[in-house]
Amino acid sequence: MSSSPPLYIWLGRAPGAFDPDMEIEDVPGTADLDLLTAAIMDGKLGTILPSRIYMSTHQSPELSRSIRTVDVGKLLRDIGVDHKRCYEITLPE
Repeated sequence: MSSSPPLYIWLGRAPGAFDPDMEIEDVPGTADLDLLTAAIMDGKLGTILPSRIYMSTHQSPELSRSIRTVDVGKLLRDIGVDHKRCYEITLPE
């Protein structure tokens, strides 16, 4: 296990407003996107992903520059993963 702090992951929810949905090991010398890709391919994030994933080395980031936003569709296309795009709508009650 690495002594580095983990990468905190938010699945489509605003970092800072919500606790992270999960964390993955931050391996020194490995790009964050590679770590996220490995977590996706290992099924750690499930099979239904939001359109955006947020990552930070801070559990409660206060500055937007400490948050990385990942376009999941683009990432999946870039790594050659077949996927479907779906939208969930929230109707007023």
